[in-house]
Amino acid sequence: MLLFVFGSSSAQIKYQQITLGAGAGAATAYAGAGQPQTKAAFYVGADYYPVQVFNFGMEAQSGTLSGIPVPGSRDLKSFSNSYKAVILDANLYLGAFFDGRQSGFLNFIRNFYGGVGYGVMFNSINNVDLANPGTTNNLTNTLKVISFKSGYEFAILKNRGNEPLLKADLSTRFYYVDGKGLDGYYENFAKNHSFYTYYAIGLKYTFILKTSYGQGYKKYD
Repeated sequence: MLLFVFGSSSAQIKYQQITLGAGAGAATAYAGAGQPQTKAAFYVGADYYPVQVFNFGMEAQSGTLSGIPVPGSRDLKSFSNSYKAVILDANLYLGAFFDGRQSGFLNFIRNFYGGVGYGVMFNSINNVDLANPGTTNNLTNTLKVISFKSGYEFAILKNRGNEPLLKADLSTRFYYVDGKGLDGYYENFAKNHSFYTYYAIGLKYTFILKTSYGQGYKKYD
């Protein structure tokens, strides 16, 4: 796929971007507690675009994941996880497969993207002791995550050369967490994996990189 992207984008290699961004959204953990809670999470990140339709970058994420028992349930699992994560990912845009100038519709959808990533999350958890319901346990752990991301990115502010200066990024993320302990419970019947989702909106400030070839590049707008 990367060979296809770079090979078909030879006319675009003269124009590259680096973006610095931040955003916020809502995170929900599916980690064993009967009733997942949706809490705020925040991120900062940096991305490099070697071509217009592909990027890779690093993101630091911080937020809260939590769950409580379903009312009337015998399962008393309740937890609050103040987590931090560092994730590396790569994303491919629909514009890699067609020329957006062919129609207004294609020009619109070319900014949709999807990607995958890998990272580590550092957890600080308070949970209810199942053997002593009046007691709260405090523990920390480190878990590996695989991320699946989709979204839409578009320029909301451009410079005098009609190049992107500030971009908005709307994204949906799904994280597979490898190992027990996202909720702080390690009992024998606990699953050895869990999940959390993250819906976010962010802004990216763009730095344009131009080569010595001059202005003969294809603009990304």
